[in-house]
Amino acid sequence: MRQVKKHVKKHAKKLVPKRTPLIALNIAVLLVVAGGTAAFGTMSKTVTLSVDGKTETVRTFGSHVDDVLASKGIKLVPADKISPSVNSKVDGGENISIQFARPLTLSVDGVSTDHVLYASSSVKEVLTQFDVQPKTDAYVSAESTKTIPRKGLDLVVSNPKKLKVVADGKTKKVKTSAPTVSAVLKDAGVKVNNEDEINPGKDALVKPDAKLKVIRIKTETKTEEVDVKFPVEVQKDDSMTTAETKVITPGKAGKKREKVVVTIADGKIRDRKVLTSKVLEEPVKQVEKRGTQEAPSVPSNSVWDKIAKCESGGNWHINTGNGYYGGLQFSAATWHSVGGTGLPSDHTREEQIKRATILQARSGWGQWGCAGARFN
Repeated sequence: MRQVKKHVKKHAKKLVPKRTPLIALNIAVLLVVAGGTAAFGTMSKTVTLSVDGKTETVRTFGSHVDDVLASKGIKLVPADKISPSVNSKVDGGENISIQFARPLTLSVDGVSTDHVLYASSSVKEVLTQFDVQPKTDAYVSAESTKTIPRKGLDLVVSNPKKLKVVADGKTKKVKTSAPTVSAVLKDAGVKVNNEDEINPGKDALVKPDAKLKVIRIKTETKTEEVDVKFPVEVQKDDSMTTAETKVITPGKAGKKREKVVVTIADGKIRDRKVLTSKVLEEPVKQVEKRGTQEAPSVPSNSVWDKIAKCESGGNWHINTGNGYYGGLQFSAATWHSVGGTGLPSDHTREEQIKRATILQARSGWGQWGCAGARFN
């Protein structure tokens, strides 16, 4: 029994708490807290922050203006105004002023201008500021009470105006306050599809007295047989003048079959794209001789010029359809009989005079009814 008591007594001594260290710890904690509070009061600063006219007091540990902005979650864009600058030091007591930029695109009857606002204005206030007075029944893209947001606004004002719409070969006159081309077309009852061309573009803003045009576009895929141009081989001949060409072997066009995509704009072919092509008949080459000699020059107001003035009014390329051609009014048969090719009216004055000289030497001046003009 004595041993049991001794054992209990021995262990009981170990269970008694040591109060002195715990009290010391509590005192230390209190001292730390008290010191931290004093440090907060010493290290923090107070500034006045004004954002778009709304003012508040801000306590900060930051050393620069941008630290204050970060603590309030404020992010600036280059157009925003701030005073002092974001890099300025903060010692306490500063007044920081911010004005957010609000980009505005103002479009009035198709004319757009860009602005930057630095006040929280309503649409009505903006229109007054820029002296815009919408007429009765005008279209305005935003309610007059809407405030211009920080991200900006595209504000469109379209007054009633007279316009012309051209589509399907008809011109329709309309009076509308619709702001865009597509809206005008809808008001005019003109339907368009994705392939149609609209001039100006369907999203363009309309101006007074504008003329809007719709071009109907259609594409077709089809197979066609087309001619293949014949190649031309040219042989030089120093016995002929540069104005002379003689066909030795006539050429002949070939044939080919093509699969094509044709783009048709208002009923007229605008573009033709070949998908596949197969030659059905090869073309035959044409061989020509062309002169290399310089044609002798004929002075102006020569006897031939005098005759031509009487025969054709001096027009060396005239073709009136009466069977006579050129300044000296050759018939096609007579022209060919003196070595001419094609029609006289297709050749130069010098070439026609050369052939006329040959004809005169062979048959005399009686070939021209106006031969007597050479004496004038």
